[in-house]
Amino acid sequence: MKDFRRLTLEEKVGQLFFLGFPGYGPDANTRALLDLIQPGGIVLAQRNIENFDQLYRLTSRFVEGWAIPALVGIAQEGGPVDRLKQVFAPIPSMREAAEGGITQVRLFARIVASELEAAGFNTSFAPVLDLDTPDSVMRDRTLSADPHEVSRLAAAFCQEISQRGILVCPKHFPGLGAARMDPHFGLPKIDRPKRQLLQEDVLPFMDLLDDVPMMMAGHAHYPALMEERPMPACLSPRVIDGLLRRKLGFQGVIVTDDFTMGAVNSMGLTPELFLNGFEAGNDMLMFSQSTPLVEQAFRTICRAVRRSAALGARLDQSIERILLLKRRIPFTPVRYRAQMRARILRQIARLGKSIEIQRRSYAAFPLAKVAKEGSGVVRSTSK
Repeated sequence: MKDFRRLTLEEKVGQLFFLGFPGYGPDANTRALLDLIQPGGIVLAQRNIENFDQLYRLTSRFVEGWAIPALVGIAQEGGPVDRLKQVFAPIPSMREAAEGGITQVRLFARIVASELEAAGFNTSFAPVLDLDTPDSVMRDRTLSADPHEVSRLAAAFCQEISQRGILVCPKHFPGLGAARMDPHFGLPKIDRPKRQLLQEDVLPFMDLLDDVPMMMAGHAHYPALMEERPMPACLSPRVIDGLLRRKLGFQGVIVTDDFTMGAVNSMGLTPELFLNGFEAGNDMLMFSQSTPLVEQAFRTICRAVRRSAALGARLDQSIERILLLKRRIPFTPVRYRAQMRARILRQIARLGKSIEIQRRSYAAFPLAKVAKEGSGVVRSTSK
């Protein structure tokens, strides 16, 4: 892999982008855009998946076909965010797995890791570190209401994923647990006091700082932590550079959540908005579409870096972090994929059986569930 000091400016700026596209493969226009930008990452979703072999060919082309292999990621959380169910089999949600404790979370994580490895992914946009709060839009995707329990279960999940050579990217800093609006459709406002945010919502991210190579910045407005003007946290220098990078000391790669979401594009999606995201302290900018806007954003950042030595130095810092991250990935073809798939299906059946037994137990002895939920768990409430 190239040394970052030997990259051209355009090659460096390309590494800042985490891009996606519609369909089972990039069309001619998308291929031309990707060839121009050579993005540092590719994000896939269910819309990109037709079958097992097609998916592996797709992920492989972005690793083997470029001078600098791409991070190829997907959000595979199970339940309502089960992107790979038609390739393998549906898996329970992370929330359901967490109800069975750390042993069940580890089994769940091993299944997800095996799915990602067999399909050719090297990056996992999980786990969710947001807290379970009443009426939260994130509730079906959370691990617990107790920040310490979230830290404990998430650490186990990350350990299992990392052991398979896959990068983990916890989300959504500084925590979306108290959000009542879905950031896909608009900008949530989380009006909690600063002390509560730091002691509860931010705590799981703090606990995992030294154990994860990436973190995803979320799309909510936190008046107590950032500028008064409503904007997503991922665009706030106070939250990204000030809190996550400087105060908490996170040394890994910071990637934004998807800029195509309503929380961002409702502000008016312009090329300058991508530059703002980079200037806020993010290392990578996610945009799950391939439109002319991406090329405009790419050229906007190139021009800005040419005009500013300080921004050029910031670019070098981000590129060094990204390439260091990529050197951790064993870019080797997966062997025995068919056998892996058969084993994954058996593991999914085993996990489903375990969760069903747990449900029957709670149905027969409901007080057992109440006792479990009440033991050391502090339910967070929004203020």
